[in-house]
Amino acid sequence: MKFNILNSKNFNNGKFWLLTELSLFDYVNSLTEDNFNFEVQRKIVKNKYLDGILSTIEAGEPLPNITLAYHKKVNINTESKTIILEQDKIDILDGLQRTYRLWAFWKIYNDIKTNKYEDLKIAVKNIRQKFPDFFENGIVDAKFFKQNFEDGKTKVDYEEKYKSYNLYFTIWTNLTETELVKKMLILNAGHKAVSTQHQFEILFLNLWKSLKDNNKNITIIREKESQFNQVKRGNRNPGEYLFSTIITSLMSLVLAKPQRISSDIIYKYDLIDEKEQGGSLKFAEIIFNSGFISELLNKIYLLDKKINSEYGELGTSWFGKDTTLNGIFAGVGSYLDINEDEDTSELTIKILITFDILIENFSSKLELEKFNSQYDNLSGRSVNIGNLIRTVIMNYTVKVLNKETTSWNTLFNQQMKK
Repeated sequence: MKFNILNSKNFNNGKFWLLTELSLFDYVNSLTEDNFNFEVQRKIVKNKYLDGILSTIEAGEPLPNITLAYHKKVNINTESKTIILEQDKIDILDGLQRTYRLWAFWKIYNDIKTNKYEDLKIAVKNIRQKFPDFFENGIVDAKFFKQNFEDGKTKVDYEEKYKSYNLYFTIWTNLTETELVKKMLILNAGHKAVSTQHQFEILFLNLWKSLKDNNKNITIIREKESQFNQVKRGNRNPGEYLFSTIITSLMSLVLAKPQRISSDIIYKYDLIDEKEQGGSLKFAEIIFNSGFISELLNKIYLLDKKINSEYGELGTSWFGKDTTLNGIFAGVGSYLDINEDEDTSELTIKILITFDILIENFSSKLELEKFNSQYDNLSGRSVNIGNLIRTVIMNYTVKVLNKETTSWNTLFNQQMKK
């Protein structure tokens, strides 16, 4: 892509900030599907405010800047008015939703213009077969085609519109991964569509990369993946876990108290500290280690399988929920009484041994029907059900590890009185 440089700042060592300009035509024609698979970015989402973006292009009204990261060291002559960047080394930090729609609309326009369909129904059918993601992502539908293409033909010469329309880009070059993540969070701070799950995921992106292919029995699922909502609702197989749940469960273990996904804890425990992943979070460098987590996930998988063999889908659904895993991990942390004087060399061994005890004793005492009965009784109560469930499961885990007899009824009642 050949950008016109409007302004620039040099931060040394190949790190530049550029304000640039490029025609929409040149931009979309340089993109491929790989540009929309950037791991840091969120998934493509429905957004009714972007549905009319073509009318903005037709009117020639400016769109907000698009922010790109260029993953290559460059030397820029400040006197130069242009710069050529390789498409496969560009990632979209901000403006993904706008870019995807403009690119998709361009693909559709070219397909209709080239094939000269007999009518609109045939055009929609063929385009759906060629580009199913455009429909599945909710960015085009029957209404879109009726508004923009009459009888399967183009109503507007979008090639001319795209060629005459200029986009403005902020480009950062040669960012470290930590800098890239921070920029991503800042750029999306006010965007409602950026979920807290996604914030957690990008903060621990390196950890996810290390874990995702470590064990064939275990699947770590991020929010942007198609099965995310299905697994979140409990429709899962043993070994399938949400990445954000794994992170909050590890935090629950370290803090010996159930944690939930929240933007507050990102900053409370300085999770974006550049020097040490986890910042002020105690034992973070020990716990948030891919080697240890891989071993721990193997233990979790064995417990998951055992519960599935005894309780079937009921057990599998219950075990995979964040309330359950947060509570179990917090219970292990509470049982071990992790403190500042802990010998870090032995800590991971103690944690793994404790999960071995759970595998041996936990599933046979679950009585999930009684748990669900108590859960159903919470309906309409003025309590934070999620926090209550996490705490009840934490206390239950501690009881099992201490080989004490208890019941869900007792634990629910005790917690309700607090």
